[in-house]
Amino acid sequence: MAIRPFTLADAEGVNALHADIHWPVPSLDQWHWLARNPCHSASAPLGWVIDNDGSIDGFLGNYRRFAYRQRKRHVIASAYSVIVSPRAKGGSQALIQTFLAQEGVLFTTILNANEVGSPIYRKLGMEPLPHPAHDVRLSWALAPSLAALARGLRSCVERWPRLNDKLGECFAPRAANLFDPRRVKWPRNIHVIEDLSEHSAFGQLWEKLRDEDQLVSDRSPATLRWYCAGPDRYMPPLVLGYHDESGLVAYAFAQLSKTRSIDVPVLEILDIAWLSGAPATAVPSLVRAIEQAGYKMGAVKVRLPVVSAPLFEALGAKRRSAHTEGGWGHAFVSAGASDHCDDWLPTAFDGSDGFTLRQPPRRSRKA
Repeated sequence: MAIRPFTLADAEGVNALHADIHWPVPSLDQWHWLARNPCHSASAPLGWVIDNDGSIDGFLGNYRRFAYRQRKRHVIASAYSVIVSPRAKGGSQALIQTFLAQEGVLFTTILNANEVGSPIYRKLGMEPLPHPAHDVRLSWALAPSLAALARGLRSCVERWPRLNDKLGECFAPRAANLFDPRRVKWPRNIHVIEDLSEHSAFGQLWEKLRDEDQLVSDRSPATLRWYCAGPDRYMPPLVLGYHDESGLVAYAFAQLSKTRSIDVPVLEILDIAWLSGAPATAVPSLVRAIEQAGYKMGAVKVRLPVVSAPLFEALGAKRRSAHTEGGWGHAFVSAGASDHCDDWLPTAFDGSDGFTLRQPPRRSRKA
């Protein structure tokens, strides 16, 4: 049994691991798309596998991002989709240690550790990101009665697992297929961002973000164009901007997801970024606009999976109307990295949610 870098030739074996635990199975096009990540060096592994005499018995994905401080470029890496077969019991520790030991990165992170995996990262020396990024997820209910019904169904399935298949796909967001952000009457100052060219308003926002005196993750037009073109994403992401008299000063990126067949559809806010001089209304207005979109798409709630302290403050009154989810720590950084990331504002965009979240199944025209 050996740990080695993942190659595209391993995709079939890694996909079988995904299928075994009922996670979304990436297409081959999706793996090739991940390999074209503009922030990923050709010499860096896309991940690592546990190779057990030709049988792929474990996988850990390696998602690299650029980050800038005073225009000096760094690389950060986030682990995702850590899957280990029972045939390689205990192999997750070796995979994670290999990920942590990679060279050429400022620091390594995990931003979506689940309740089972969270203690493992801590045990291996990773440090929790500062509160609230480590242990707070916020959500805003759009249909509380449906959310309560889903909680009841989950409790039943936990007691009687065979119910899961019998229930089928619940809470399908039928309205999502008809949603067109260009036809929505958005709140004042909110606009859909469609132009992601280098000299667009978004390109100018990125240049201003990169000039600010803090560690800022790459949100260049090239990266956004790549991110939006994921081949397994049939529902386009929602990209909104907040404009004032000076131009585009803040933006948000959201994607509809549905974790399991019995879960409710959720509009996930994967990224929010704003200039230091942006009005205090910018971030709350963007969240309200995403709630408006969620209603129209048939989402049951809006969720903000990763919340830095500055973002928590920038939410203003919106944080008081939010529900806190989770109950366990989910965001870690490699040991000793606090000096490098104390001015970093992580969002889910820095992790894998944008390409590992399960989308609501596509509905046929007949349906």
